[in-house]
Amino acid sequence: MWLFLYTIISLFLLIIFYLAGQKSTLFKKGTIILFLFFNLIYLGWRTFYTVPSISILSVLAGILLLLTEWGGFLQSFVFGILFWTDTKRNKKWLADLEILPTVDIFVATYNEPLDLLKRMIVACQLIDYPDKHLVKIYICDDGNRDEVRALCQKYGVIHVTRSDNKHAKAGNLNHALTVSNGEVVVTLDADMIPRKNFLQKTMGYFSDERVGFIQAPQAFFNDDPFQFNLFAEERIINEQDFFMRKLEEKKDHYNATMYIGSNALFKRTTLDSVNGFATGVITEDMATGMLIQAKGWETVFVNEVLAVGLAPETYKDLIKQRDRWCRGNIQVMKKWNIFTLKGLSWMQKLLYIDGIHYWFFGVYKMIFLFAPLLYLLFHIYSLQASFVDLLYFWLPAFLSSQLFFNLVSDKKRTVMWSNVYEIALAPSMAYAALSELFLKKKKKFHVTRKGVQTDQRYFLFKSSFVHIFLLLLSLISLVKILLFWIRPDLVQFNPSSLYINIFWLLYNILCISIAILVAVERPRYRSTERFPVRKHGLLDNLASFKTEVKVQDLNEFGARLSTQKSNLVDSLEHIHLTIDGYSFYGIVKWVIDKNDSAELGIQFQKVPPESYSYVISTVYSTPQKEKDNRGYGNSSLLYTFFNFLFKTEKKPESHKRLTIRERSKLTGEFLKEGTTYPFSVIDASVSGYQIKTKAKLAVGEIISLQLPNFEKPVQVEIRWQKRRVFRTYAGSKILRSTN
Repeated sequence: MWLFLYTIISLFLLIIFYLAGQKSTLFKKGTIILFLFFNLIYLGWRTFYTVPSISILSVLAGILLLLTEWGGFLQSFVFGILFWTDTKRNKKWLADLEILPTVDIFVATYNEPLDLLKRMIVACQLIDYPDKHLVKIYICDDGNRDEVRALCQKYGVIHVTRSDNKHAKAGNLNHALTVSNGEVVVTLDADMIPRKNFLQKTMGYFSDERVGFIQAPQAFFNDDPFQFNLFAEERIINEQDFFMRKLEEKKDHYNATMYIGSNALFKRTTLDSVNGFATGVITEDMATGMLIQAKGWETVFVNEVLAVGLAPETYKDLIKQRDRWCRGNIQVMKKWNIFTLKGLSWMQKLLYIDGIHYWFFGVYKMIFLFAPLLYLLFHIYSLQASFVDLLYFWLPAFLSSQLFFNLVSDKKRTVMWSNVYEIALAPSMAYAALSELFLKKKKKFHVTRKGVQTDQRYFLFKSSFVHIFLLLLSLISLVKILLFWIRPDLVQFNPSSLYINIFWLLYNILCISIAILVAVERPRYRSTERFPVRKHGLLDNLASFKTEVKVQDLNEFGARLSTQKSNLVDSLEHIHLTIDGYSFYGIVKWVIDKNDSAELGIQFQKVPPESYSYVISTVYSTPQKEKDNRGYGNSSLLYTFFNFLFKTEKKPESHKRLTIRERSKLTGEFLKEGTTYPFSVIDASVSGYQIKTKAKLAVGEIISLQLPNFEKPVQVEIRWQKRRVFRTYAGSKILRSTN
């Protein structure tokens, strides 16, 4: 009876404190205390009353699960300490400096595309600073490419190379220190585009002579694989936002801001005090920041989006990035003993140790995933308790975790999505953590790919085969459960233990299923992101035709326009677009018929320098507060699962229609690799054809279509293609027609 009362009173207190904690700091702290208290009660009960003693394997499995839960609680304890205080740093501005220091901007690059570097250079040149002669831009090119050197010469920035690539990015930055002399050093990744106010919002903190480095969060203008592959762009935010915007801010209170490799400013004297950027580990950023703090320097976190970059664009790239971070953190632990590192306060040490401890989440999650399977398939117990007793102790602990996290996360993360993120990465991170901890084999540093483009949907089997294996085992377990209910004479279970594991199993199945869906890569028809804008423009066909248009989205490579359909003419192909007085020349790639209006997709072919700077300033360099500060929307896991199933075959309208078309019954043939293939035209327009053929075609492939009543073949470029059974459906753009 007393356990029932304990549970009811606990739930009542939690709800009261949670509701009051949304407005009261006192009740918010009370929620943290309740969270820690109920979890301690639960773990105490787990430790002394639930470790199984049925067999040696059950004892081992039980101890392993218990240690995992205690490990999770230790992280929760640190989490509670971080969110106990709710202080905000007082803002400082560039005007707070008595003397303007000289600034060196280091952009580290290895093999990034030239277009990306061009965008970066122009964005750096757009940064506001009272005397721009005091700012120098260094492109630190470890690829030693002639085309990068030419680009730097064109834009008047400094191209830095070295004879080898020793120590990767850290070595690259250290070399740049030897050929520069600015009083402040800014480090930026090649894809992380600074906004105009980058220096205005950060430099003022150097008015305090104790400040050694300043860190701004990393934010991203593209959708990460969880957002993109799950069709959840508008409902969940980037997986890194919680760390970048919430945890870094809380760590700043204890002078434990983590240097994250980009969007940071250093005093040169600070870097000199630690002999430059740390080497010998693949996460030189974390190590460098820690060593600077150990030297007694103050560090600052500015919680504003001052630069935006590219998140990993595929699930595979995301895994590679996190593998590198996981291994790098463990390398730091092995190279520098944080427990004995002089200069760090006990709180700084605790936060760095907790940060390294986090990277063992893969091991923890794999234990949680296998625990119910061990019982259901092999009768190996991980815990031994009645279902009712477990409910009494577990429910307050679970609910307190949910409510506490919701209270402090500011809609930047939910417990459910945290579980999905960690399960999706768990097999790879478990292997990375254990192999880095116990093996001596070093893994080569790899730069994350940029500008991924594909018109195909494909499944990353190698990246998710462990999840598939777990899902199959889970489904087999469900079959055994059904057999137990239908034929209890064939399958035996302890009913109380069965109920515990059914709930556990179903929850795991949902999370594993969503993790598998993340491995289903959606087509990325563009290699760069388009940004929504609200602009008016003027479109002409380089002749007498002109019409007003609305610019719906824009980047340096193209735009999406809308106008009245009656305003269009058939000869509209090569165009001139004017936006805010800036000129762009290009071609019409597609047109969508929408009742009385039409939308046009424009690909720029010639962009004058001043127009290019205008685009970079408009879509990258100008703050966008609405997107920077958004949180989670309707993000339930079940909704996400069914929404994926509903949307998975849909194509963007721009790839369903390449122009306003008319249905056609034309047939013809084309030559490919010495073989003649027949095709039929599904629909046609003045700018292209949609065809059906048995031949396999690739995007970008150029073929010549022989059509009836055409004296010569029509040369077309394949813009998209989809293979269905034994047929290829393809959209093409006319390149040359000589009929």
